[in-house]
Amino acid sequence: MQTRYRWYRIQLPKAMHDLSGVLARSPLAPNANQWFRKVEGSLGSPIYRFLWRSKVVITQFDDSGIPSYQDIATVNFTDFAIVTIDSKTFLRVENLGRSIRELLNAIESSVGLGFTCSPVTFENAKPTTIFENIQVIKLIGLKVVGAVLKDDLVARMEFASKQGITLDKLTSLEGIPHKIESASYELVFEGIKGQLSFASNGTVKVSGQLAPRLIHLIEQDLATF
Repeated sequence: MQTRYRWYRIQLPKAMHDLSGVLARSPLAPNANQWFRKVEGSLGSPIYRFLWRSKVVITQFDDSGIPSYQDIATVNFTDFAIVTIDSKTFLRVENLGRSIRELLNAIESSVGLGFTCSPVTFENAKPTTIFENIQVIKLIGLKVVGAVLKDDLVARMEFASKQGITLDKLTSLEGIPHKIESASYELVFEGIKGQLSFASNGTVKVSGQLAPRLIHLIEQDLATF
């Protein structure tokens, strides 16, 4: 099963040093619209689950085709971890949806003024520690955008190979300005396999038994971005 992750660098108010303690004081309460709880994460360590209530409007039609509308109460959730690297604090958000606005608003309400957040992206570079600590690394997928072929002719290109892609031999990109949108790798460490995909917007997808180690190695470089 493939899991998506994104990281966000956060800044807490100067007087606050323990975000975990603050979140622990916001458990489920009767009639609460949002709350936090600690659960077991997919990487084998505890994480926080932020839950919030919302309503979905559904449309029903009677036999005459006349519509009626009904509110359905739902509960949404987002899983995240608090990661500290070189005295810097990050949120690692798992399988995030279109927005984490509800989560960030809830944290800001809990900690008060002074909370800031900015996404980690890989537009200009990608983590390097992971490539120095994995025994076998094979590039199996590559997507490029903004490839200027001629004048105003711009192309998106996608490459895939189960045998592995050698960038030096990818002649179709020679001399063509382009930007890497995402890259996918197959990795092996001490006989354990995993797959990893980086996107320039900061999204990372991992799968396989090697996933916990891959995430750990990526996080060693977070403070440099």
